[in-house]
Amino acid sequence: MPNVAVCTPSVGMVRTRYCSSLIRMLVHYQNHPILGMEEEPRYMSYHVIEGSMVGSARETFVDDILTLDSTHLLFIDEDMGFREDVLNILLSRQMPFVSCNYRMKVPPCPFTSRKEDDSTWLETNKDSTSLEKAFATGFGFSLIERKVLEAVSKPRFSNAWSEKLNAYSTEDRSFCIKAREAGYPVMVDHKASKRVYHVGTYNYSWEDQFKPEQAVPIAERYRIK
Repeated sequence: MPNVAVCTPSVGMVRTRYCSSLIRMLVHYQNHPILGMEEEPRYMSYHVIEGSMVGSARETFVDDILTLDSTHLLFIDEDMGFREDVLNILLSRQMPFVSCNYRMKVPPCPFTSRKEDDSTWLETNKDSTSLEKAFATGFGFSLIERKVLEAVSKPRFSNAWSEKLNAYSTEDRSFCIKAREAGYPVMVDHKASKRVYHVGTYNYSWEDQFKPEQAVPIAERYRIK
């Protein structure tokens, strides 16, 4: 019986596409059965924490959710857009920890997920269709079962130094490492990944020209199978 706690850390800059996507997702979740759980009732709660410390917000979310009867925590960042069925797809996988892969917002815009051996970025392309193990992934749209949250000790979300990246890691990488050490693989869902997008900004100059259809994210232009 899924009881999903939707959690969004915010710096007070919630995007329009996030809001419209969230409303569509809520309606779809309540009105469409989840594959493999067709007869199960579905519940959801919604949580937002505003502040500049994303890692601290994520820690508080987990602490709070563990006091409730939630079965899953769904992280959605405030700068994400997504199709209405993404949550249902992730739930249908029945995996303890499954996330969407998406591009960063700064050129050259690599993906946020890392390959299982942490050698480079894990890519989602037109031929990617199923689940793939990752070393770590971004939490822009990430579904985590309660048992994973219970198995990961504090500090769950820390900006630790990474020799592999030669930089400080994001807080989601730290959580992924601990989850894997606790026996829960980090899975990327490529099908769902094609249904999300990272909402950013672009510096327009005189030489920039785009096709009219590019005003709409590709994930919104047609239903990707």
